[in-house]
Amino acid sequence: MKKQFIILIVTGVLLIMGWTIVEYLLQSQIQYQYQQISTYPLMVYSWDEELMVTLQTDLRQYDFIDSLEFKTSDEAATEIIRKYNLDGADEILQQKTLPNLLIVYIKGNAAARMHKLTLKDYLENSPQKGRMMIEYQNDVWDSTFRRIDQFNQIRWIVLCFIALVIFLVFLLKRMHYEHHLARIKHFMLKNPNEQIHVHEHFWINSLILCVAPVALSLVLYEIFYYSDWLLYSIAWYFFFIQLAVVSAATLAAYPFMLKYEHEIPSAKDDD
Repeated sequence: MKKQFIILIVTGVLLIMGWTIVEYLLQSQIQYQYQQISTYPLMVYSWDEELMVTLQTDLRQYDFIDSLEFKTSDEAATEIIRKYNLDGADEILQQKTLPNLLIVYIKGNAAARMHKLTLKDYLENSPQKGRMMIEYQNDVWDSTFRRIDQFNQIRWIVLCFIALVIFLVFLLKRMHYEHHLARIKHFMLKNPNEQIHVHEHFWINSLILCVAPVALSLVLYEIFYYSDWLLYSIAWYFFFIQLAVVSAATLAAYPFMLKYEHEIPSAKDDD
């Protein structure tokens, strides 16, 4: 009996660990796309340097702003000339034909879409909007958000499919184990006509089978993540989903366990 129970636990651990690995791989694709968002700048141009300084101060109040880079017209001109190896740098600097530039980066996380809309709303409704030119790079942002949506759809489809498979495996393996346990106990009875209800010690076994695989999966993930072996994180609610699935399989198996009875065949059946 102990051997069968250990096999049951090992099976559960392997299934839950495999599910965690798949979830991590999908999360890594999603979070990588969010990281790319933090590299896409929103740029504000204005010839009014005082306005740009004030705007920079105001934007620092938003906690979703990752960083701000302010370049005066002289600095912007110098950088462009250096980057593109242009001639006539002195003449361009003297004419000050370029505006001041404020480069805004937001944090790349799951709330980035909402934060971008908040930032856009602030800039578009600013009393100084007529003295600014804003470049949003909507094409790059939108394409990244579309990829994130696609990965999220794939993730939830895979998550539901794996959850269903694990639910069925846990349910069937558990029923098979409890039936096997009942048969063994039946042959150990002094009264062979006595009926055996298989749900004896059911909840103690259930606690071990539900908690052990998920707890081991969580502990190993935490060890690898905080040891910097993993670059991306898994949402905390994922492990509650795992626990809910195996618990649901246990609850679904219980009514079958109550009704199952193992009886010795009658002499008539043996003939």
